[in-house]
Amino acid sequence: MKFKAFIIIIILFNICASFQSANGYQTECVNIGIDSYVTIKIWDVQKGPKYTLQQAQKDAIHSIIFSGISGNNGCIAQPPILNKKEDLENFQNIEKSFFDQKGMWSIFTKGSATETTIPSSIGSKNWKVYQVTVSTKELRKYLEEQKIIKSMSNGF
Repeated sequence: MKFKAFIIIIILFNICASFQSANGYQTECVNIGIDSYVTIKIWDVQKGPKYTLQQAQKDAIHSIIFSGISGNNGCIAQPPILNKKEDLENFQNIEKSFFDQKGMWSIFTKGSATETTIPSSIGSKNWKVYQVTVSTKELRKYLEEQKIIKSMSNGF
């Protein structure tokens, strides 16, 4: 029974991850590498051409932490890193400083660039679409060190 509930939760997270977030950004998986790097396309339907690279990087981290990654374009669905109520509550204590202008979020992104392939759902060439790569392994390690989440090897 617990396994069925877990599967349902993962499916719901993946459905939510593929839709627009409350913040206005949308994501599309590009690649999930064996080296624990996830590359996504990201754009903001509210900001359009005013969307900045820095905001795209923050939103990519936000998406991986809270929404996960939908399974499309050959990517395997990834649940959010914070998938328990306790973990979400723990993160609230550091969230403001983590996403601050000089916060720790910036060390987990690399290789960001303006994406030239506009997703078909946009249809406008004036939008800014970025390709952002995030180190999920390092992000998870940081959250473990901050005692936000428990180690995956904990309890085995």
